[in-house]
Amino acid sequence: MITVTLYNDLPRERLLRQAVAALEAGELVIVPTDTNYTVVCSIDAKRAIQRLYALKTGKKQKQFTLFCADLTDISRYAVVDNQAYRFMKSLIPGPYTFILPASRQVPKMVMTKRRTVGIRVPDHKACHALIAALGSALLGVSARDNDGQVIGTVAGLTARFKHEAAFLFDGGDVFSESSTIIDLTTSPPEIIREGKGRLD
Repeated sequence: MITVTLYNDLPRERLLRQAVAALEAGELVIVPTDTNYTVVCSIDAKRAIQRLYALKTGKKQKQFTLFCADLTDISRYAVVDNQAYRFMKSLIPGPYTFILPASRQVPKMVMTKRRTVGIRVPDHKACHALIAALGSALLGVSARDNDGQVIGTVAGLTARFKHEAAFLFDGGDVFSESSTIIDLTTSPPEIIREGKGRLD
């Protein structure tokens, strides 16, 4: 695993291109977000998605999140009505995960039985840079140890994933806090989990 030091929260362009090439080849990459470190892969890489499943105790729990660049990007992967659009517009980028009806661009293997998907636009430059350079959404899961605990230290990530991920974007140790999950398939929207994102 190659560790990439971030400068002003961004990787050097050469290393960013290498990480994108790894994603396109079906590898996993670890990036910091505005909540915690996340193991990501390209949404178009089926082999990599299967590897993400293996990280989650090998069971197809379908608790993954799509990381998008903006509202336009979200509309590629989800059905967004006017209510959902207005609701999300004031909150992104930020520590919020939105449950939305999945579009045909989302692989069936990562949909829920309700054909929904969790989508985020995180407020972190490195994550945005990776999405933009790849040109498609990232599929991710929180980086956890074998006991299911979220890993927030670079040393812990290196020890756990040195044989699993191709790149680690080193943004320093991150104090982990879950995103707020909001179901936008209901009216009014329903808060599924209260986390870092505030709705005051």
